[in-house]
Amino acid sequence: MTASQLTEGKRVTAIIPPAERASWLMSAFRMSRAWLVLAAALLVWELVVRAFEIPKYVLPSPSGIVMALTKQPGLFLSGLWETAKVSFLGFAVAVVIGVFLAVLMARSAVFEELIYPFLNIIRVMPTVAIAPLLIIWFGRTGLPIVICSCLIAVFPIIVDVTHGLTAVERDLINMMKLANASEMSILMHIRIPNSLPYLFSSFRVAAPGAVVGALLGEFIGSKTGLGYLITVYSAQLDTAAVFVLALLSCLLGILFFNVCVWAERIVVPWKTVVR
Repeated sequence: MTASQLTEGKRVTAIIPPAERASWLMSAFRMSRAWLVLAAALLVWELVVRAFEIPKYVLPSPSGIVMALTKQPGLFLSGLWETAKVSFLGFAVAVVIGVFLAVLMARSAVFEELIYPFLNIIRVMPTVAIAPLLIIWFGRTGLPIVICSCLIAVFPIIVDVTHGLTAVERDLINMMKLANASEMSILMHIRIPNSLPYLFSSFRVAAPGAVVGALLGEFIGSKTGLGYLITVYSAQLDTAAVFVLALLSCLLGILFFNVCVWAERIVVPWKTVVR
């Protein structure tokens, strides 16, 4: 019984069934269990470091990592901002180039056959091997870092968007052609809407990849950013600061991913399943 009601002239008081209370408790537990596991892991980590007196340059304790963050928060946040900027620029360039090439590949099988081998070469070539060449060509500026970020992010965008533009029901294309629709009309009204779920699916892979590419570029040829600070503190054996920088890098990648998921829910509300 879900509410108080009058039955045969008598008032009956509603009682929440035990099953519903258990369901509510299980829901609350599911929402908090990840944080509980994280808190337990941090506690075990702290106890192990203290019990075995592990040197801080080998494995700092969580409290030591927090202290390292509080010593120079401005420096860490400045590095985070620099990495975020070049990551966003690399991702934006990857989106423009990726969508442009995907449209061309979807429209021309000859172009796809010509360009795909070069895309595979870029995909399998380690970015860490390309970065020194970019620094030689463009100097120690932000451009090589943006290019490194773009190189990692662009490939999934090209592949997924091309698939989305071509995975259209043939009957829809034939119907549009019977209505004397131009290829541009078919592209704008059929192919692009069909490719939007694939586009945002590629964003969820490419956006964190842009952060990774920016960090790799900063490792090799930058004087700012999280990657540069990681190399500096690694040389000083300041492991606690390296942990702080690694955590900030992870948070930046997670932020990029969640922004893409949020944008997908707005632009493509009919397909927002993320596992």
